[in-house]
Amino acid sequence: MQTTPYTFTIKNTCTTFISYDVIFLVDSESTLGTQYVDVVLDRNVIKTLDQYESREIDGQTGYILQSGNLSQADEITYNLRMWLDEEVTVSDPVFNTSLKGKIRVEAKITNYSPIDQGFTKLADAMLVNEYQSSSVEAAKQQIESKQAPNFSETAPIITWNEVHGDTETNVTCTTDGYIGTDYSFDEETGYYIIEEYGESYQKYTNISNEEYQINDYYTCRSYMNNGVANRPTRCTMMYKIISVEEVSQDNYKIAAYAYTQSERESDQSDKGLYVGTDDYGKTYYYRGNVNNNYVYFAGYYWRIVRLNGDGSVRLLYAGTSTDATGTGLQIKNNAFNQTITNPSYVGYMYGSTFNSSYELTHANDNSSSIKTELDNWYVTNIVNKNLEKYIADSGFCNDRSLNEGDGVTTTANTNFGGYRRYVNHNPSLICPNASNDLFTVDNASGNQALTYPIGLITEDEVSVAGQSQGFINRLSYTYSSSHYWTMTPSAFLASQNAARAFIITPNGDSGNNLVSNLYGIRPVINLASDVEIESGIGTANDPYVIKTA
Repeated sequence: MQTTPYTFTIKNTCTTFISYDVIFLVDSESTLGTQYVDVVLDRNVIKTLDQYESREIDGQTGYILQSGNLSQADEITYNLRMWLDEEVTVSDPVFNTSLKGKIRVEAKITNYSPIDQGFTKLADAMLVNEYQSSSVEAAKQQIESKQAPNFSETAPIITWNEVHGDTETNVTCTTDGYIGTDYSFDEETGYYIIEEYGESYQKYTNISNEEYQINDYYTCRSYMNNGVANRPTRCTMMYKIISVEEVSQDNYKIAAYAYTQSERESDQSDKGLYVGTDDYGKTYYYRGNVNNNYVYFAGYYWRIVRLNGDGSVRLLYAGTSTDATGTGLQIKNNAFNQTITNPSYVGYMYGSTFNSSYELTHANDNSSSIKTELDNWYVTNIVNKNLEKYIADSGFCNDRSLNEGDGVTTTANTNFGGYRRYVNHNPSLICPNASNDLFTVDNASGNQALTYPIGLITEDEVSVAGQSQGFINRLSYTYSSSHYWTMTPSAFLASQNAARAFIITPNGDSGNNLVSNLYGIRPVINLASDVEIESGIGTANDPYVIKTA
């Protein structure tokens, strides 16, 4: 499973809906028995080749590895891995034999849709549509048989090239910054690492004179406004400096070549639905660069995050068109909270800031700035459109459990529970302190503090979706080219006297920043378990359309 797969893409260039079979066609010259060869497509269950359904094709045996469907212009990428089964022994007839074959894709025009198969509920349709299963239970079994993802990797797994700009660019820095004399590039994460830091820009003004070697100085764009205490360790855009000019006090103009990165290849092995556990039981979540989780509801497009354990379906706002990007994926920019000077302000709701009690500090008495904006949006787009009956009260986790510190004092650091999971690549879909931090309206499984059942995606949900801390990933379905908020607290830093929460960056990485910063709001709602669809197969060109009449 660690080797480089054979990767191929199927694209529907027809003007009609198609279904297809992916077949491994065994060559007539093959001499190795198919019972000795393990096969896996993406991260499905590992089986020997002879365990797949077979059919005769022109006198050769073909094994059906996968079936699927594509709407017009849709495409899907698969990764095939094959190896000799570990149970093979010296007594098995495998020596001096070989298996030869090729991938054959057979497609036909079809009218397949979950509705045509009798699956009218969204929760059922998303499951059976994954493999065109004959029943919901069969779909669940196939999803549950997949290998568990490695959350320390991105999904898809991407390899990056460094890109060296050859056009001079002028960059302005408005405060003191630092220059490195060497760098390295991490092909796995896509980041530049600045090494051997020199002194501030001021020392390197007129860097192009004979005293310096022009080609040996570098600086990071994303960190250029940081002081010495925050010297960059990595960045997504690095500059190879030609010259530095101080145009006024603490104001520098840098002539440089911009270094960025480009995707070299990606392994799509983590893709589709996977099973996990949430506060209600089994949850089925989407991971990777999926193209079958689009929903149209309330006049907007959404992406399905997961089927919750209570049967409701969690949706992430995705704008007014299926090709929306950046700010088109959010309702507005806003602070999480206007004030940062107390640990309480990591809360979606918060308590008193003048006491020594964790319970009072993190009580749910006051709405955050971002909650107020979401409530207003919900009234306009759900309540005023008479769509409340389609919404479930499944809750949103604002995990204020403690990893380090007391969560109260402003003279010492506090790291919240989400920070530990973030750095350890160990996401969880269970809210650690549901009675206080799982925000619900009437649902007694949570805190019953909400007026309206709306919230944000969590850092954990973004992580299981394929965006891993420390990696650039612009392919996961949760990616946006603009910053946006999650609902997960990060820390209170005493040195900054500042509360911080997790965000998703334009790099496809996750990070954390001051709750007072202005970042995008992407609403999250839960559709009720009995919500039905009137059409669609979940693709961008043919999204699930929620039946509201």
